[in-house]
Amino acid sequence: MSRCLMKIPFLLITFLFSTAAYALAAEIPANYTVWDRMPAEAAVDAKLKIQNTVTLYTAPNSGKVSGSISPGEIVNRISCVVYTHPNRHAVKVLKATKAYKYQHSSNPQFITLYPGTIIHLLQYTGEGTYLGLWNGQLLWWLEGYNISGFTNAKPNAPWGAYIGEATTADLGIDFWMCLRKADGTVGWAHPKDYPKGTFNSYWK
Repeated sequence: MSRCLMKIPFLLITFLFSTAAYALAAEIPANYTVWDRMPAEAAVDAKLKIQNTVTLYTAPNSGKVSGSISPGEIVNRISCVVYTHPNRHAVKVLKATKAYKYQHSSNPQFITLYPGTIIHLLQYTGEGTYLGLWNGQLLWWLEGYNISGFTNAKPNAPWGAYIGEATTADLGIDFWMCLRKADGTVGWAHPKDYPKGTFNSYWK
């Protein structure tokens, strides 16, 4: 009987630790949506010259067609959305490093990430940088080229080590753009459905 009583605290501690670990894992979303941030070094608001016929939908991932764009048409990109999977792209912090709290700020604020912290990557943001997520807080301008084991990066002094699933530099995101035609028609296009070069920047 005494042996059984002695085992109870041990079992309770084991249960609590396993529950805490499970709760922590559950807080990492499998799916995350980022609005109005291009997965590249590019502004959302831009003029584009379309090179192939493009179908427009009423919403991202919708099968309802709102219109189409013909080759040669000039359209305005007015919004975009990225669907990403942060629980697949974990990075373990190796040394204290600072991350920006906001995308743009006249008075930048930082979050210090300490060794052992686990963060998750959301999307590429251009110039070798990434948007990340930690404890519900977005982390801007993370240096992807200084993460060891991530894609083909070979950093000399990495701040983090990639411990997530094998992936490519774009993290396997799903990307949609909201486009407005000259006649006022608005709809969502899925760039992955078209050849590279379909959506060309137009500067005139």
